[in-house]
Amino acid sequence: MVFLKEITQRYSVRNYSEKEVPDEVIRNILEAGRLAPSWMNIQCWHFIVVKDARNKALLSQLSHGQPHVENASAVIACCGDKDCWEEEIFRKNLENKKGLSAERMEIMLKNPAFNPKLKGKDAVIARTIEQLTYAIAYMTLEAEANGVGTTIIGGLGNELTGSVPEVRELARNTFEIPENTEIYALLTLGYPSESSQKPEKTRKTFDEVISWGFYGNKKFS
Repeated sequence: MVFLKEITQRYSVRNYSEKEVPDEVIRNILEAGRLAPSWMNIQCWHFIVVKDARNKALLSQLSHGQPHVENASAVIACCGDKDCWEEEIFRKNLENKKGLSAERMEIMLKNPAFNPKLKGKDAVIARTIEQLTYAIAYMTLEAEANGVGTTIIGGLGNELTGSVPEVRELARNTFEIPENTEIYALLTLGYPSESSQKPEKTRKTFDEVISWGFYGNKKFS
């Protein structure tokens, strides 16, 4: 139960103190994201650290005015790089995978279960976000271990929501985001203020979400 303490204690912090999160702590949080699990080591993520007030305000606009984005010590714009699934890049990545035969690699390239490009744009977006969430989860745990509060923000303007298109375009230009890369989430960082209150963690019970052997079986054997 090494990390259950952090998982149990963590909550979404939306009220931050004025204390700045040191760069070294931010680097450790980013390192946790960099080292997160990635299917076939695809690593289709990129993280932009935003600390200046003007650009945090822009990200707040991108997330429909959520004030904790602007008031956080730093915000990590979590980007998904969809180019990672392009055949040339994907093939090269598979070639670097130890123990993967040429025959198996060709099967993976031609099977939509492994290669989302075969199913189109929506599948590429879904698999990219899937991979990105692993890194975000790891960063939240590293932040918690360092006493840094976080909130994961997914309600923002991007190709999925189609909202605030003018702000989205301004953000893309401001942060010089490549064409086939998109901000899919924000991770706010900051030390909780004295007024920040930890809410009761409400989750479904263990038996409600766990089955043994087949769906609905509550008997462990």
